[in-house]
Amino acid sequence: MRASLPPTPLCYIAPLMSPLTLLILLGLLAWWWVSGMRAREAAVAAARAACHRTGVQLLDETVALSRVRLGRDDHGRVQWRRTYRFEVAPGPTQRLDGSLQLLGNRLVHLELDVGDGRVWEGGPPKAEPDVPRRMVPFNPPTHRDGQDKEQH
Repeated sequence: MRASLPPTPLCYIAPLMSPLTLLILLGLLAWWWVSGMRAREAAVAAARAACHRTGVQLLDETVALSRVRLGRDDHGRVQWRRTYRFEVAPGPTQRLDGSLQLLGNRLVHLELDVGDGRVWEGGPPKAEPDVPRRMVPFNPPTHRDGQDKEQH
């Protein structure tokens, strides 16, 4: 006769795994959807701004997601790289293409056909060099001809 082994803790957790896994998957899906909506809003704003700068009209005031992949930002963090396509109209009868890429919610590249064979390319605005905001420049007092301080 075989001795029966006590039940393992896994047999207690297994019935809970399915709802827990489902909750995790639903949470990830909700996060993906919210992240995608924020990125789409950033893409529409970038396309609108580029159209305003170049004097063309963004058709339908919308962009369409065409590609999603992983990419790394300047700090080496992995983020979603999304490519969006959109149409612009430089005149009443023309429809031209544009595209932009976001890394996370930050614009990294924008290409816009502005008509007459000209293509406008842009990216994010140039960043200012990193300067600590709390740093105050130190200017030592100047001493002239034996005077300790200037009097105001």
